[in-house]
Amino acid sequence: MARGLKAKREEAPALNPANLLTMLRIVLVPVFAGLMLYRQYAWALGVYALAALTDLADGWLARRYGWVTAMGIFIDPMADKLLQLTAVTLLAVQGYAPLWVAVLLWSREVVVVTGFTVLAVLGVTQEVHSSGWGKAGTMAQMIGLAGCLAIPVLSLPAWGAQLAAVYLGLATPVNFLSGMEYAWKGFQVYEKHAGASKRR
Repeated sequence: MARGLKAKREEAPALNPANLLTMLRIVLVPVFAGLMLYRQYAWALGVYALAALTDLADGWLARRYGWVTAMGIFIDPMADKLLQLTAVTLLAVQGYAPLWVAVLLWSREVVVVTGFTVLAVLGVTQEVHSSGWGKAGTMAQMIGLAGCLAIPVLSLPAWGAQLAAVYLGLATPVNFLSGMEYAWKGFQVYEKHAGASKRR
């Protein structure tokens, strides 16, 4: 099974539609940031929604047509992190999202990225897959960020803004814990690699 999947990745071209959509998401991040900085919230929400749709579409296309590549596996989560970190930082700075949410999300990414950088330096190449609930947490957080973006666009009353903040506040810890689970899986991969090295 693993060999078949590896063969599919080798056969799929790097610049396939799924990866192109992922690259589009990366390009949309600075566009979104610029609109946020100039407080063009309606346009920013539209760009964010488009970027979120590319996240759904690229994964579906990759699985449906066998366009899963090593490049896609690397850039897809990177694009998600760029979009979410940019959104939560600017929303927190401009007062539309709780500051602790931004701190928690940044902490999650620092832990995960640091861990897998260490694995890469040590030459551990085994893939670590996120769980289904981790993906659900990420999606819930993206929806929460969109809700906070809607506050200035729709001129939501205080209760609406609080509801959006509460939803985001509930989704963020789930996403944070999924990141810790991801890091734990990476640690287990490292332990397995270290154990195999000692037996040689």
